[in-house]
Amino acid sequence: MQAISEEKINEIRNSADIVSIISDYIPLKMQGRNYFGVCPFHDDHNPSMSVSKERQLFKCFVCNKGGNVFTFVKDYENISYIEAVKRVADKVGIPLEIGNIKKESSKFKLEYEIMDYATKIFQNNLNSKEGIKAKEYLLNRGITDKIIKDFRIGLALDDNTYLYNVLTKKNYDINLLDELGLITKDGIKGYDKFQNRIMFPLTDLQGNTVGYTGRIYNGEDSAKYINTKETKIYKKGNTLFNYYNAKNYIRSEKCAILVEGNMDAIRVYSSGIYNVLALMGTSITKEQVDILKKLRVPIILMLDNDNAGALATMNVGSELEKENVVVKVVRLEGAKDPDEYIIKYGIDKFKNTIANSINYFDYKLKYLKENKNLNNTEELVLYIKSVIKLLDKEDNLTKEITLKKLSEEYNIDYDTLKKEVNFKEQVEVKVKPVMKKNKNKYQECVNFILYYMMSDSKYIKIYNKRLGYLKNKEERDLVTEIEYYIDKHGKINMADFLSYIENYDNLKEMVNNICGSVNVEDLDENIFMDYINVIIDILDKEELINIKNKIHNGLDINEQMKNIKQQIEIKKKIIKKEV
Repeated sequence: MQAISEEKINEIRNSADIVSIISDYIPLKMQGRNYFGVCPFHDDHNPSMSVSKERQLFKCFVCNKGGNVFTFVKDYENISYIEAVKRVADKVGIPLEIGNIKKESSKFKLEYEIMDYATKIFQNNLNSKEGIKAKEYLLNRGITDKIIKDFRIGLALDDNTYLYNVLTKKNYDINLLDELGLITKDGIKGYDKFQNRIMFPLTDLQGNTVGYTGRIYNGEDSAKYINTKETKIYKKGNTLFNYYNAKNYIRSEKCAILVEGNMDAIRVYSSGIYNVLALMGTSITKEQVDILKKLRVPIILMLDNDNAGALATMNVGSELEKENVVVKVVRLEGAKDPDEYIIKYGIDKFKNTIANSINYFDYKLKYLKENKNLNNTEELVLYIKSVIKLLDKEDNLTKEITLKKLSEEYNIDYDTLKKEVNFKEQVEVKVKPVMKKNKNKYQECVNFILYYMMSDSKYIKIYNKRLGYLKNKEERDLVTEIEYYIDKHGKINMADFLSYIENYDNLKEMVNNICGSVNVEDLDENIFMDYINVIIDILDKEELINIKNKIHNGLDINEQMKNIKQQIEIKKKIIKKEV
């Protein structure tokens, strides 16, 4: 981890209210002394995550995820710990310089390196004399130098071996270049996959370039777009165009605009609306739904204004709605897509359409009306029946309001309509608690003991006086770090200790597991002693078994007598505790 002093990290954490920070990501509601929200780290539909303002910790009671404010931001945004510290520092207004953080995975380090280098080559091409016409094309379409830089837009030259020659001179393997979709291999040679096209990099959720969309700009090729084939690092269904740039704006705006194409997203972004994502098509995958669901904000569908776009709005909205994502819809009248609409009508009118987005249910009613003559009795009956079918999954209030509207609009008796609809009996739903995997008794008690010791310095004194020993080396190492921390600071609390232990790769996973698995509201010395006594009992019984084995296998009569005496003493000790 990049060096930031422990004092600075503690200053940032102590300045950050965990409830306020987490509320920027997910809604929280106060219940009793804590706050609760829907956990973003597993498929959750009910508030199962508790956030303690008093202890500055969070914990999910279902998936056992837990930690301090840095842990939450790190795992939610899928960034490094150091980036999470920086993100929190920015939120609380504490200056912190961390320099450039490389977004790379050790597994695909070389692949990301190649794609980044290729992107720089394309960028350089666009700014060379060979890129003048392509640059003019972009500028004429309102794509400014800033947008070109933000999206790292480049140019593939009208030369079928230019990229191949540059990359192979860097000693990059031709087979890997072919696998990444940069070249087409032909025997021992290769040819550039993209030629004479403006290049739009595609990035994964961490901002690594994983592929490209190449667009014609001079009208000489029948294929308007060419996309990178799926590779080991690029899976179209696992990404959303502009996600990495947009994610923080989405959280601050508390909504995301979802469009079809890359150019639509770039046009919207270039107009100062940064919370925009693109599907890069009309269908949506389960992985993309999961990405959008995790954002925990309403999704505004703004797909193309044609029949395919209308149908896609129905289908995409349905998939999001199944996962309890709030969906709104904008249909752009008078233009094919957002790119064309903004050019034609301007940004103010475009913003107005966003402000007047309709909810997904109303869009479904509107869609069912399309291409129907509702003055025709037969078609009206078909429409009414389709609405009634749609209402089957809705709540009783929505059913009531919709039926009254139908009754008034088409002069149909309300009671007649109501007979066709199944109103659900309101039953209180009780959530069945998820059973946790059983831990062995020793491990469960040790977790509680270590949790107490990481929360209050007085428990390390009780531990040393009454127990002073744990079986596993990793547990003993953690005790050593707790003692060192208390010696250094004079006190300890869990939230700060979690930041401290982040430097210790061999211990931080164990600490995070303890934090997630232990559910303690108030520390109780009597309960702590109960756990201590259970551990003593377990260790005594294990020692008794070891002595029995020594007696059984021992050859020296004096050594056997010594072991028998030890066995008698331990038995007396165990019997005394059990009486």
